[in-house]
Amino acid sequence: MSHASFNSDLFRLVVEEIAGKEGVDVAMVLVNADETTDEEIATKTDLKLNVVRRILYKLHDNHLASYRRIRDTNTGWFLYYWKIDPKKALALVNRKKRMVLNLLEQRLEHESNNDLYSCPNGDSSPVPFEEAMTLSFRCPVCNSQLEYVDNSRAIQFLRKRVEELRADLRASSSLRIAE
Repeated sequence: MSHASFNSDLFRLVVEEIAGKEGVDVAMVLVNADETTDEEIATKTDLKLNVVRRILYKLHDNHLASYRRIRDTNTGWFLYYWKIDPKKALALVNRKKRMVLNLLEQRLEHESNNDLYSCPNGDSSPVPFEEAMTLSFRCPVCNSQLEYVDNSRAIQFLRKRVEELRADLRASSSLRIAE
C-alpha cells in the first residue's frame, strides 16, 4: 500500500493526537500492510490485544481505519481484517492542515493589525495598543513599563507559513482531482 501522497510525519502527528504514541505504532503496521488482523498487529507491536483493539476503534471512529469481518469456519468466531484507506488518511491530514491554516491566518491578522506591547521581564503576554493604554502601559503582573514589540519578523514568518500551507493544500486538492 503506497502512502506517498501525504506527509508521513504529519500523518504520524495526526495519529498520535487521535490515539497516542502506541497508536502510531499500530498505524504504521497498517500502513505497511494491505490488511491485517488485530492479533497480527499486537504481535508486531508487542502491545496487548485489548490495547490494539482500543486504538483500532479510535482510528475507526475518526474514519482513518476500516475493517472487514469474516466468520472463522473452525471456531465460529469473527475475524476482523483492518486497513488504512490512503484517501481517508489524506483527507484527515488535510482537515488538520486547514485547521492550522485558519489559526495561522487569525494570528497573522492579529499581528498585522495591532501594535503590540509586552513586559520586558516576560511576565505577561503581549497586548494590543488599546489594552496597553487601559493598563497605563504597565505590566499587570510586575508593574514594569510595557515596551513596544517589533513583530515584523513574526509577521514575515506567519505570512510564509500561511502561503506554504495554502500551496500544500492546493497541491493536495489538485492531486485528488487528478486521481
